[in-house]
Amino acid sequence: MNKCFKIIGFVILVSFIGNTSAHAASSNSLFVNGKAEYDFITVDGRTMVKLRSLSDPSWPVLAYNPKTGIVTIQNKDKSKKVQLVAGKKTATVNGKTIKLDAAVVNKNGSTYVPIRFISETLDGYVYYNNKDKRVIVRTPAGQEEYETLMHGDLMKARHIALGLEKLTEEVPPLHAGEGYNYFYYTFPEGEALRFPLDLAGSGDAYYEVNNKGLAVIKWQKDDVAKREWGAKPTFKSYVYFLDEYMRGLFTYGIVDAQGKDTELGKFPQGNSNKLVLKIEGEKRTDQR
Repeated sequence: MNKCFKIIGFVILVSFIGNTSAHAASSNSLFVNGKAEYDFITVDGRTMVKLRSLSDPSWPVLAYNPKTGIVTIQNKDKSKKVQLVAGKKTATVNGKTIKLDAAVVNKNGSTYVPIRFISETLDGYVYYNNKDKRVIVRTPAGQEEYETLMHGDLMKARHIALGLEKLTEEVPPLHAGEGYNYFYYTFPEGEALRFPLDLAGSGDAYYEVNNKGLAVIKWQKDDVAKREWGAKPTFKSYVYFLDEYMRGLFTYGIVDAQGKDTELGKFPQGNSNKLVLKIEGEKRTDQR
C-alpha cells in the first residue's frame, strides 16, 4: 500500500470574546464540545442552546421538576446551584437572582438558555464568528480538551484532532464508494494540527485545525468521481497509522525525509477507534 498522506477530520474551540457580542446575534451553526448541535433556536435575534447538550463531568446534577417547572443545575462539589424557570428572564445562582438577556424557553420538553448564560453563569466558553454566523461553545471540560489539542501532549492531541467534526462546506460531497476496509491517517512528524486520511473506497482528504479548534478541509480527492479539490499537502517526514479493521490488524510507523518507511508495530485490533500511539523520541513542534 502506498503510504502517502491521506485523511478525514472533525471540529471546535471556545472562548468568550467581549467584542463579538455572542449573546446578541443569531447563528447559522452551533458547535458544543466539538459536536455540531442542530437542535438550537433563535428568539428575538438571540441564539438559544438546549441545556441537555451542555453535558460536563463538573455539572453532574441536571434535574427538572414538572410540577414547578424549575430546572436545577448543580456542580460536582456543590459550590454552585443554578435554578431556571421557563418564560423567565432571571435565574437563581446560590439563592441570588440574576438577570438573563433572554427568557428561558421550554420547547417539546427541552429547556433552552441564551448562550451568554453559559459563559457568565456556568463558567463555560463561547465564541461567535460574525462572518460565518457560527457559535462555538465549550463546557469547562471541553475547554480543557481544547487546551490539550492546541499545546498539550502530542499523542492525546492527535487523538482529539481525529475526533474533531470536519468542516467541508465548500467542498463537493464525496461519491459513495465500495469496499471500505481500512482507514489510513498520518501526521507530520511532531505535529497534531494537520492530518490527512485515506478512507478506502471513497477518497482522501486533508484537514488543518485553526485557532478556534475547528478542523477545516484544505484538500480532497474523490476516488469515485475522479476529481480533486484544493491543494494537496506535502510533508518531509510523517508518522502513519493503518487500521485494517476488516482484517482486524493495526500497523503504525514513520516515514523519514528520504522516504524510508520504518514499521514500528503491528498487532491484532478489532476496533481501533482512530487509535494513536506514542512514537518514541518524537517531540511536539506545533504548539499554539
